[in-house]
Amino acid sequence: MSKGWRVIGTIVVVLALLGAICIGVGFITGGDIGDIYSTLNVRYNLIGHWEQYSHWALTTLKNIAVGVRGLW
Repeated sequence: MSKGWRVIGTIVVVLALLGAICIGVGFITGGDIGDIYSTLNVRYNLIGHWEQYSHWALTTLKNIAVGVRGLW
């Protein structure tokens, strides 16, 4: 089992390093976080998805709270 976790840990570390390298190269070549965010928001509607998720999470938590109150 520990060998499996070692493999998973190695994969996570390698992916984190690759991500850091990509971000570093992006900054060196003049990239801007605001440009990346605006492009992703236009393409994938990040704000809309966030609002949908937060609404779902709040509704679920309220339903759980009502269910728990009903048990007492």
